[in-house]
Amino acid sequence: MQRIRYIFMFILVGLILVGCGPKRPVLYPNAHLDEVGMQVAQADIDDCIMKAEAAGANATDSGAAAGNVAKSGAIGAAAGAVFGAIMGNSVGRAAAAAGGAAAAGSAVNEGFKSGDPTTIHQNFVNRCLREKGYDVIGWK
Repeated sequence: MQRIRYIFMFILVGLILVGCGPKRPVLYPNAHLDEVGMQVAQADIDDCIMKAEAAGANATDSGAAAGNVAKSGAIGAAAGAVFGAIMGNSVGRAAAAAGGAAAAGSAVNEGFKSGDPTTIHQNFVNRCLREKGYDVIGWK
């Protein structure tokens, strides 16, 4: 039981640390950016991000992330049950351990990806900024 607490604490800390900053557009220093300056450009980026969210182009897809974690847990549990049956160990205990480990690993993986905005969100923000005169060269 103590080990399970440590695993969940590790996952929680990992998700907090990884999710500490979503990626934002990086602008090419074109004539428009030189004219308005970085402070106005950052305000325009914020405006485009808010417009994307309001239009339903959310930055993250938490439903897909939860589905991936659940799927990994189910696959791990099935593999653990087969392993337990073959090795003659407690099938239930092996399934629970493998399922928990797979779900934990998947949760950490989803946490690493949490800073990556969805493609539709990036496309919306890129287009909004392009219409304002900026040239987006990537996201960082």
